Amino acid sequence: MTNKLNTNMGFNKNPFSKFSAEEEIEFHNEIFYEPTFYPTLLDDLKSGTSRFILGQRGHGKSSIIHKLKTDLEKGQALTIIIDRFDEISLVENKIQLLNLILQEFVTKYVLFLDKNKDYLKKLNGEDKETLALLIKLFFQPLTKTEYETRYDNIKKVKTKNWFIQVFNKILKPANSLIGTGILITSTLISDSLGLKSPVTDTAYTEFLTKIDLIETSATPHEQQLKQSKRHLKELLNRLNTITKKTYYKSSVVLFDKVDEFQELNQEINKIALFTEDILTDTELLLQNDIAIAFSLWSEVKPILSKKVRFDKFKEIDISWKKNDMEPLIDKRILHFSGNTRSFSSLFENKSDLDNVIAISNKSPRDLISCLSDIYDYQTTNDNSSIFEGDSVSKGLIKFAKRYDYLSMYPSRTGKNKDVISMINIILRTRKIHLTILDLNTTYNQKTRWSQGKLEAMVKYKLVEEDSRLGANGEKVFTLLDPKLKHLITRGITSLETN
Repeated sequence: MTNKLNTNMGFNKNPFSKFSAEEEIEFHNEIFYEPTFYPTLLDDLKSGTSRFILGQRGHGKSSIIHKLKTDLEKGQALTIIIDRFDEISLVENKIQLLNLILQEFVTKYVLFLDKNKDYLKKLNGEDKETLALLIKLFFQPLTKTEYETRYDNIKKVKTKNWFIQVFNKILKPANSLIGTGILITSTLISDSLGLKSPVTDTAYTEFLTKIDLIETSATPHEQQLKQSKRHLKELLNRLNTITKKTYYKSSVVLFDKVDEFQELNQEINKIALFTEDILTDTELLLQNDIAIAFSLWSEVKPILSKKVRFDKFKEIDISWKKNDMEPLIDKRILHFSGNTRSFSSLFENKSDLDNVIAISNKSPRDLISCLSDIYDYQTTNDNSSIFEGDSVSKGLIKFAKRYDYLSMYPSRTGKNKDVISMINIILRTRKIHLTILDLNTTYNQKTRWSQGKLEAMVKYKLVEEDSRLGANGEKVFTLLDPKLKHLITRGITSLETN
């Protein structure tokens, strides 16, 4: 059914089946809609200037992060994305995050050297000695499959693909195994690059206070480097200096999906505490030629701003305008239709298009998600070349009712499930403009109860107080979410399935 609908609508496949940048890496560049601030943000990061990227969920922070990575790498910036935090403590975690940054940088850089071995000739003995230490401390053991996947994503600049020869020469069946994959270790990498250094009594002295003997594998003294903020930042600087001697012009760390880390339970206070330790390190954020871009839920900023110097690091606010939505989604439609369809051509009448734009509330993800529901309903009549009015009507209701409201409304207490009960209270009043009297009448409650509920709704940003009073001088609170407004206009009184 979907294949037939795609054919009739001129799509090579369903354009609305995926909602995240990670799922769309294959064609992300083709559908990316460039915000007005993007060129400035890209230039800032290229020049080593750290930035904060703030935005609501679903507004494209991850999409921008992935596009930045692509464009930064074209500009010869050694770029990594940090978006997994499973082993990181929830508070006082700067050392752990610095170790994670170095792990990602070192692993990516030595894979680059594996693919472009001639660049090793640009390094002197001290550089190679430092690189050997970095590999011992930070290279992540990888299975053969993981190694090859990462290796395939590294740019080959000059040299031939010599890794297969090295791989076959060095690896033997006796090597340790993980499942069916061969473990690529720091020792193997160091050997393959010819970086195994003889034992000396002077190596790495700039990083340690007193060392009598350095072993060929990481010693307890060397391991202590991983517990020192000062030494970790110095190692990061040394690595950046080494990479600039070979191919790269700068280094960039892109942090993403912090607020989606499961252990933080979507609580803005926990998210703020998790990021505070590293974001308050002004020295780290101001390092030359090492830029850090931190993608954050905008709701976290008011808490972080008490300690984080947002005044020193320009913030980029991802906020779309209503008139951005059509050209943004047009990029996707053009890609999946081979430049034969536009967004406006998918609808019977303009009011359907306007309703879809309005309910998406200036969120690209919501717009795609809503269109996905409409698409599903349209499959019942797959002979159509447009989204028919009935499919649009049903799709809008389904989208508004199934929406993940819990993930969108901030919680400071971990009790944001109260949001659902608040929404159902609003829907039952059947009012877009609420007063205390409306709640008193609908629920047969006293003013004190109704006032408490309205205060909670304001806290969750479900409603806001109007500047003008009602006909009888009472306060009026207007519903903010267009999804909930749509449900009220359609007579829906609960998010639960009827």
